[in-house]
Amino acid sequence: MDPHFHILLVGDDNANLLVLQQVLDRSCEAEFAFTAQDAVFKLAAKHYDLVISDYTLPDLPLAEFMSSLRRISKPRVLPVIVMSDNDDPDAEEQSFRLGAQDYISKNSRFGVIEYRVMRVLEAEQNRAAMERRYQDQEQKIEKIRQNIVEAFASIIEGRDQLTGLHIQRTASYVSMVVDGLLKKGYYVEELQDEAKRNAIVQSAPLHDIGKIAVSDVILLKPGRLTKDEFEIMKRHARIGGMMIQETLKSIESPLILKTAVDMATYHHEKWNGQGYPDGLKGEQIPLCARVMAIADVFDALVSKRCYKEAFSYEKSFEIIREESGQHFDPLIAEVFLSMKDEIIGMSEGWALGSDEELCALD
Repeated sequence: MDPHFHILLVGDDNANLLVLQQVLDRSCEAEFAFTAQDAVFKLAAKHYDLVISDYTLPDLPLAEFMSSLRRISKPRVLPVIVMSDNDDPDAEEQSFRLGAQDYISKNSRFGVIEYRVMRVLEAEQNRAAMERRYQDQEQKIEKIRQNIVEAFASIIEGRDQLTGLHIQRTASYVSMVVDGLLKKGYYVEELQDEAKRNAIVQSAPLHDIGKIAVSDVILLKPGRLTKDEFEIMKRHARIGGMMIQETLKSIESPLILKTAVDMATYHHEKWNGQGYPDGLKGEQIPLCARVMAIADVFDALVSKRCYKEAFSYEKSFEIIREESGQHFDPLIAEVFLSMKDEIIGMSEGWALGSDEELCALD
């Protein structure tokens, strides 16, 4: 048994607290708080494994004290045992309703009190151990997810040497734009949830996965594509969404899965409805895809391709400005343009302009 449990005894009956301390002395280190307010201060400053509180406190009703405990111990659930001078069924029921793990009469034998206290502590130990195992398992699953994303990116990169860099750069821009939108107060309903923001950023590396299914003859063609070749290239968007759906449906959360599918499928849609594959218009296009669209196009503009030289930053930002409300969501374009210096700094950090840049048309 762990001899170092830390317990806080709360109540204004000094004699009773001293007796309880002696009863638990073999297994626990107990400290006193003579008021609820004093207990709250102590709990905010130090870790305790258990609180044992009198049912009647001198300065706060038990309900308010329990509410305070929940607030200061979040996200952890701090176990509480309530003690009373008598076997009052109403007090016992009220204690459990307020979230106590046990209710003990002070008239109980010392051995019974010690047993019931240790039972609660052992249950808390087991709960904490299970939570750690769950977190370890979640970390392993997250590592598998990351490995799959990296493997997909490597497959694309293996066919088209710098697609990997394109994926990393666009993911960086996506993260910056998402943060910028939230700071501006745009699309707050969708972006105030951290999980949704993270899903957009985590999905970004998969947006071009459908290019795996495009022939090398087209993907690596050293020049502009013909109309027929471009029609084939356009299929990568829908194929990418289908691949993500089938490959990740059993390991990704529903939120990340939907976000990744939407981003891969619709990142070539345009605000004016002239994009592909479905000709969606305006806010019919998922927000994640609208964010990726501007990141994807900007990276294509400032990158050297086999069929063109890299555009200057000034020219590239001017094109983004001209396409606001046409190709791009005007609010996203506004945020992107307002972050010009940060975007350029990020872009230059990836050492663009290599002779081996992407040849495939985005």
